[in-house]
Amino acid sequence: MTTIKLNRYYPYLTENITLEVSDEIAVVLSIGGRQCDSYKRRKREHDECSLDVDPGFEPDVMFPPLTPEEIILEEENRSILYAALDQLPPIQARRVYAHYILGKKKSEIARAENVEGSAVCDSIRRGLKNLSEILKNFH
Repeated sequence: MTTIKLNRYYPYLTENITLEVSDEIAVVLSIGGRQCDSYKRRKREHDECSLDVDPGFEPDVMFPPLTPEEIILEEENRSILYAALDQLPPIQARRVYAHYILGKKKSEIARAENVEGSAVCDSIRRGLKNLSEILKNFH
């Protein structure tokens, strides 16, 4: 009988679990582990990737991770945007936020507020114009 650590085969386990298995099973697990390692090594050496797998390789290539400087700039821009939204009239701010931040359609906003769709469109257009003026004066 051979003792194996299950964490080696199941990395998502949070606690160390050891298990006694027969020698044949230990050999099969060892061979399978080596084959898996060998396959991963070949993939890495030959730069093999597949865009068909989930979650996929493409996002890593298309969108590299943000640098710390970019993260800070993004947070500053977001705080400036929210400060500018706070300066808009409440109805415009609510509608601009719902449409551009929450991604709601203008017709959904109109239905939720029991108003005409054109009123929502005009309000969002005026809100964007006011937001543009506020942001010009902000910097």
